[in-house]
Amino acid sequence: MTAEEFAVLKARALLRVPTWSQQDYADALAAHDELEEPGEEASTREACDLRKRFRSLPESMAGADVVGGARRAMFTAGHLDRPSGPARRMYSLTYLALVRLGQALAGNRQCLDAAISLWRTCREVWEAAGEAERAAFGSEICLVDCSLAGALGSRYNLNREFLVHPDPPMRPDEVRADLEEAFRVLDRCAARSPFRQGGSEPQLQQLRAVRAYLVSLQNADVPVDRPGPEIRGAAADLESIPYAPPGGATGARSTWLGTRIFLAQALSGPGASISDLRRAEEVLLELLGAPDLTEESVIAAAFLSLATTRMLLADRIKDERYRPLARHAFEQSYLTGARSNLRTAWDAATQQGGWALRDGHRLEAARAYAAAFRVLPALTHTQISRADKESALAMAADALPLCARELANSSAVEDRIEAVLALEGARGVLLAEGLGRRTGAAADRVTPLSTTAGGDSRTAQAVENLTRELDNLQRQELAHPAGTPWKGAARMASCRRQLALVHARSRSGSDWVVAPDWQEIVTLAGDAPLVYFTVARDGGAALVVTGEECREAGPTSVNLPTLTVSVVRELLSRLREAEVLRDRQRSPKYGMTRGQLARNVVNALWDRAMRSVADVLGNRERAVLLPGGLLGMLPLHAAGECASQQVGTWRFLLERTALSYAPHAAALRSAARSRQTVTRLALIHPAPALAGETTGSDLDASVELDGVKSVRHAGVTVTEVEPGQVSKASLLKALRTTDVLHFTGHGVMDSGSPLGSGLHLGGNSRLEVRDVLAARGVRAAFAVLSACGTAVTGDALPDEVVGLPAALVQAGLRGIVATQWMCFDDFTAPLMKEFYRSWLSGSHPAVALARAQAAVLRQGLLVNPFAWATFAYTGA
Repeated sequence: MTAEEFAVLKARALLRVPTWSQQDYADALAAHDELEEPGEEASTREACDLRKRFRSLPESMAGADVVGGARRAMFTAGHLDRPSGPARRMYSLTYLALVRLGQALAGNRQCLDAAISLWRTCREVWEAAGEAERAAFGSEICLVDCSLAGALGSRYNLNREFLVHPDPPMRPDEVRADLEEAFRVLDRCAARSPFRQGGSEPQLQQLRAVRAYLVSLQNADVPVDRPGPEIRGAAADLESIPYAPPGGATGARSTWLGTRIFLAQALSGPGASISDLRRAEEVLLELLGAPDLTEESVIAAAFLSLATTRMLLADRIKDERYRPLARHAFEQSYLTGARSNLRTAWDAATQQGGWALRDGHRLEAARAYAAAFRVLPALTHTQISRADKESALAMAADALPLCARELANSSAVEDRIEAVLALEGARGVLLAEGLGRRTGAAADRVTPLSTTAGGDSRTAQAVENLTRELDNLQRQELAHPAGTPWKGAARMASCRRQLALVHARSRSGSDWVVAPDWQEIVTLAGDAPLVYFTVARDGGAALVVTGEECREAGPTSVNLPTLTVSVVRELLSRLREAEVLRDRQRSPKYGMTRGQLARNVVNALWDRAMRSVADVLGNRERAVLLPGGLLGMLPLHAAGECASQQVGTWRFLLERTALSYAPHAAALRSAARSRQTVTRLALIHPAPALAGETTGSDLDASVELDGVKSVRHAGVTVTEVEPGQVSKASLLKALRTTDVLHFTGHGVMDSGSPLGSGLHLGGNSRLEVRDVLAARGVRAAFAVLSACGTAVTGDALPDEVVGLPAALVQAGLRGIVATQWMCFDDFTAPLMKEFYRSWLSGSHPAVALARAQAAVLRQGLLVNPFAWATFAYTGA
C-alpha cells in the first residue's frame, strides 16, 4: 500500500467519525497534507471533503500559532478548492511550503530544505503561467518571494556555522549562495508592478523586514568598532514594523514576531554600544511579556537572544548581576525549545556551555553540555545532510569527554547520573548514524514512536517515572529550610528537561531510538555491572553502575588522571605496530617484539584504567565495559600485571571478573530479548584463497573445527557448510536457521567505511556489515568470528562505534565473540575448545571466554596476551 492509498483510506475513515477529537484533527491534517503532495493542479475528492470539515471546526482546535492561523486562512478562503490549473497548483505549493515551514520551525532541517524547494517551484510555475492565472494567484506571489528569501536567509545562517570548522563540509561560496539568491529574489519582488505602484502596507512591511534581516546576516561576521549605516538602516526598518495581533492580515503576525528577534540581533551585533544592547534587551522583554504570545518556537528563540544579550551586557559593563539572569534565559530557551524547536534547545545549551567554559566555570559548562546531549538523538534525526549531522556530532565529540569527566568527578549524585545519560545518549546517536539506519528517510515519512512496538509503553513509563521523581523533589524543596542551599536543584532541573524532551518526542512522532533513562540503566546493570569510560585531553574517568544500590546513590565515579587521549593513541599505535611484526622481530620504533608490545599495552591499561575499576567491581563474576571511541579498540578486558619475566607472577582481571563489551546500554536491552538457548551450531569455513587473491595467508582451520566438534553436548546439533558451498546466501541462510554461527576465515576491515567491513567468503564474495543489517528473519543468537580483526571499528565520527559486533547486535543477535587484531589458527584451536566446553556446560559466554583464556594461559598453551587477548565478547 502506498502512502497516498493509506491517506485516502484514513481520510474516508475519519470523515465517517461524527465528532473529532484533537488527535482525530491531527490525523486528518496529516492525511490531507499527504493527499496534497506534490502540489498537483487538481485535488482529490477526499482532500476536498476534509477541507469542508476543517472549515466547520471551532478555531480553538486549529491552534493559535502562526502556521495554524495561516493554514486556517487558506482553508477558509477556498484557495485549494479552485478549479484545476496553474493557479490552483501555485496555491497548493504555497500551502505545502507553509506546512514544511511549520515543521522547520520545530527544528526539522529537512523541512526547511523542502519548503525552499516548494517555493522555488511555485515561482517557476508563476513565471510560466499566463496573465489570467497570474491574476488569479494575485499578490500571493509577493508573499512567496518574501517567504523564500527569508527561508534562504535562515538556511544561510545555519550553514554559516560550518565555516568555523577546521575542515568545513561546505565551501564558503556554497554557503554564501543562499544569501545572494535571497537578495535577488527580493530585488525581483520589489521590481514588480504592485510594488512600483506602492503595494499594500503588509506587503511593504514584510519586504522591508526580510531585507533588514538579510542585511543583518550579511554584516553579522564583519568585525567593526560600531555598527555601520546598513545595520543602522536595517534596525530602523525593523523598529518601524507595527504590532500585529493574532488572526490579522496574512503574514502580518509572523512578520511582527520575526522582526522583534531580528531587531534584537541587529542591535546586539558586532560593535554594538551599551545603549544598543539595552534596547535589544528591552525589545525582547516586551516581546516575551506580550499577553498573546503563544508561539513556543518564538518564545524559545527570544529567550536565547535575551541570554546572549545579557551575557554581552555582563561583559561590557562588568555587571555580574546579568550572568544569573542570562543563565535563567538560557534554561528557559532550552526548556521551551525542547517542546517546540530542538535546534534552539541545542543552541541554548551549547552556547551556555561555551560561555561558562570561557569564564572558567567547568561544572556549569558540563551541565549545559549534558543537557545538549539529551537533544542530540532527535536533532541528528532532523538533519538531512551529512554535513549537518557531522556538525552536531563533531561538537558533541569535542564537548562530551570534558562534560562527562567533569560531571563524573562531581560530588553531586545528579551530576554523576547526568554523565552516564550523556555518554549513553551520545553513543546511541553515533551507532545509529554510523550504521546508516536513517539515511534518506523523508522528513514527513517517519513512523510515530507511539505506533512502534513497545514505544507507547516506554514513553508512558518514562513520563510516569519522571513525574513521580519530580513530585518527590518538589516536596523535598518545600520541606527544605528557606535561605539554605538545597542539593536537589540540579536534579529537579534535569527532570524538567527530560520531561520536556519526552513530551516533544511523543508529539513530533520522531522515530529516533529511545535512550534508556537512569532507572532502566540501573535495571540493566542488575545482570552485570556497567562500566562507562570517558577520555579527555587532561585525563579520564569511569562510572560504574553496579545495580540496585546505585538507584538512589548514583554511579560510582573512578578518576583516571593518567588515561588521556594521547595515551590511548600511543597504546593503539603500539598495538598496531605489533600486528605488522613477525614472530621474534623487534620494532624499529619501540625496540620490542610483538609479544612484548602486547604485554606493555595490557599492563598500561591495568595501571591507568582497570586497577581502580577492579577495586569497585570487587569479586563480581562479570561486568560490561562501555568504552567508546578509540579506547574501545584496546583490550581492556585483558588488562593485568605482566611486566615481570616470570609468567607465574602475572595476574589478569579476567581471572576474577569476566569483562565483555557493549556499544551502549540500549544495545543490551535489545540483545537481551534474543533467544539464549543453543540447540543448533553451524560451522563455516570458506575455501582456500585462489592465486592472486589478497586475503592473507590460507588458514588451516581443521584443527580448530575438529576441536569445536569434539565438545559434545546433549541437545546441540552441529552442521558444517562445505567450503565450496560458502557464499553470502549460505551465511545469511545460516543466520536464519541456526543458533550459533562459527566462522573461521579472513575478516575484511575498512576503518574509513565500516559498513563495507565484513567476512571474506572466497573469490570476490564477502558478507558486509550492510548485508547483516539488511537481513530479515534472523534466528541466530550468537556468532563466533574466528577471523582477524572482526571487532575493529571505524576510526572517525560517527563510525568509531561501528563494527561487525555492533552491527550483529543491531541485527538481533545476543552476543558475538570477535577479534580486536590478528589471530593465528594454531593458537586459536585450544582456546575455542576450552570456550565451547565451558559455554555449552552452562556458563555465560563472556565468562566462558574468560575462563578459556585463563586456562590456555595457565596451562602454558598460549602464554602471551597477543595470542589470546585478541578475542573479546560483545553483547548481553
